[in-house]
Amino acid sequence: MRPQSILIPDAALAVLVAADLAWTLRSGRARGRFGTITRRGQPKRFWRYVYSSYVVLAFCAAVFLWVLIAPQSL
Repeated sequence: MRPQSILIPDAALAVLVAADLAWTLRSGRARGRFGTITRRGQPKRFWRYVYSSYVVLAFCAAVFLWVLIAPQSL
């Protein structure tokens, strides 16, 4: 398997999640499965959404580094 086949979707996912996270933090609103989540109305759900986005970004960074450091393991 070529490293590009993992790096490109990984980078695309990271860009989308980062853009959504920036918009969410700036506006105080997030899109949830059952409607809009607001920072004031549902703070626990809002911050869970934010922290989950950070986890996804950390996972994308880990995959990116793994592919760069050890491409032969693919």
